[in-house]
Amino acid sequence: MRDTQPKPRRAAAVPDSRFSRMASLTGLAGRVAGNLVTEGGKHWLRGQRPALSELLLSRKNLEQVADRLARMRGAAMKLGQLISMDSGTLLPPELASVLDRLRDDAVIMPAAQLVSVLESNWGNDWDQRLAQFSFDPVAAASIGQVHKGRTHGGRELAIKIQYPGVRRSIDSDIDNVVSLLRLSGLLPRELDIDPLVAEAKQQLRLETDYRHEQQQLLAYDSALQDFRHYDALALPGVDTELSTEQILCMDFIEGMSLQQAASAQPHLKDHIPTLLLELFFCELFHLHCVQTDPNPANYRYNLQQDSLVLLDFGAVRHFSANFVQQYHQAICAATERNAAALSDALKALGFFSQRHNAANRQVVMDIFMEATEPLRTPGAYDFGQSDLAQRIHQRGMAISSDPDAWHTPPADVLFLHRKMGGLFMLAAQLGARVDVHAIFSHYRELP
Repeated sequence: MRDTQPKPRRAAAVPDSRFSRMASLTGLAGRVAGNLVTEGGKHWLRGQRPALSELLLSRKNLEQVADRLARMRGAAMKLGQLISMDSGTLLPPELASVLDRLRDDAVIMPAAQLVSVLESNWGNDWDQRLAQFSFDPVAAASIGQVHKGRTHGGRELAIKIQYPGVRRSIDSDIDNVVSLLRLSGLLPRELDIDPLVAEAKQQLRLETDYRHEQQQLLAYDSALQDFRHYDALALPGVDTELSTEQILCMDFIEGMSLQQAASAQPHLKDHIPTLLLELFFCELFHLHCVQTDPNPANYRYNLQQDSLVLLDFGAVRHFSANFVQQYHQAICAATERNAAALSDALKALGFFSQRHNAANRQVVMDIFMEATEPLRTPGAYDFGQSDLAQRIHQRGMAISSDPDAWHTPPADVLFLHRKMGGLFMLAAQLGARVDVHAIFSHYRELP
């Protein structure tokens, strides 16, 4: 039986061929240029001569860029998310703000396109496989959208359905978006994001293979059995018979957003970040694999079971024992404010390029030490009252103002810092007080 309740979100077909996706971006470039001429003419008639960058960063241009990336979904939208999270201090604040919207802004597939994907994976009789299927998605993101269903045996499912054309368009999408952002001037030409781009392509190839995510989920759950707070977590099981490369069927676990949960039960504003930070250190130092996407939408909280629900496993990243050892040395040196040891550890991690001068290296080390402040502060660290993010941003501007100093750290470090920074940001948003020092001390000794 199909549930055809009206959809609350705006729907638009996902362009599913390389040509249509490239044409979509080409059309966007034309509109940006057209807006540039129009706005420039208006200013000229008023006797004004604004800078080219000011015209490029107009609200109309930025909104059109964000809207088109959201409509394309897939790699185009994902790259916008990655750039906004990993290079935010190097981007114009207006562009960073617009790209930040892409973390939560997605457009759903119209019903006809959704049915086409279901038929290509489950056959023309796809609706006979389930007792019930809701056309109204419960979530939509950059790669796919999630629907609720129920098997004939009564099992409630969260059915993640991948947008068509996303997987085969990864390389061309990302290359086209980078070219668009550079040609339009929305992305600084001097910013070297080539390593990030290469890594984004590889990561997206894995994230768009739902059989791979299924394996990651099962392996992650097995590895996590030794986590001392495993009972405080809820991980979905997988329906392997219904799952395909484009459809992932998992147990549907009830839950609310972390913000809603903290509002409903105030003690959770401290409990949730505490649990997530402990999980992070366990993942890195004990399991050597980390779910690297810090988007709060990847988590829910079940008040009835008093458990944190973990949802997304496409971004689980594995780290070598050698990398974990080197990073452990760096984070310990930073916590102890041992500059010499930190310099050696960061150099071993590949943190510095040959063109880094001594002053820039010192800034990088200062930022690293600054970021470990919660780890070395005894007792509860008050994220809500801390200005840590602003201090790190100010130090980062010392590098971003000098293009010759820009250097992208190794991909492993980028994804790791993306997760840690996201957890710190979540703790700040919830106004949490967390004894990070005690958590880090527990995991400081490597097994």
